[in-house]
Amino acid sequence: MPAQPPTPQERANVAAGLQRVIDALTSNPQWNEANQNPTLFYVWDFTQNSLKRLADYENIQAGRPVQHPEQFRGGAGSGNAAALKVFQDVCSRTMMLDMLVNDTTGKAGMITGAGGALDFGQEARDAVAALSEACPDEHVMAGMMA
Repeated sequence: MPAQPPTPQERANVAAGLQRVIDALTSNPQWNEANQNPTLFYVWDFTQNSLKRLADYENIQAGRPVQHPEQFRGGAGSGNAAALKVFQDVCSRTMMLDMLVNDTTGKAGMITGAGGALDFGQEARDAVAALSEACPDEHVMAGMMA
């Protein structure tokens, strides 16, 4: 059975969850506009890009030009199937967010060139957990398989 498109409420919940993560990251004591921690910046940018992709869901669905074309290598496509693929991709990205924000080994820092573990703080961990809850499992899995 093919995946059903997300409801407007599901999309709104995921968008709110992404924004909550962004807010938690920018309220981290290590957030500094002038001298950015590479790991914190990478996770913030990754989350921002997810939110930008989701913001174009309705444009893609309706076949309108997207607001953030840089987010879609090879184009965003159009129609219901393309919009669903974007939602699934955004939901699958929450797994990476979870791994990065909850990393205590320093591997996230190695990926971003910062070295060492970064404590994202409880607010960020809670925001990522809430975002993970907002993403329906079938869309997370479908996004991973795409």
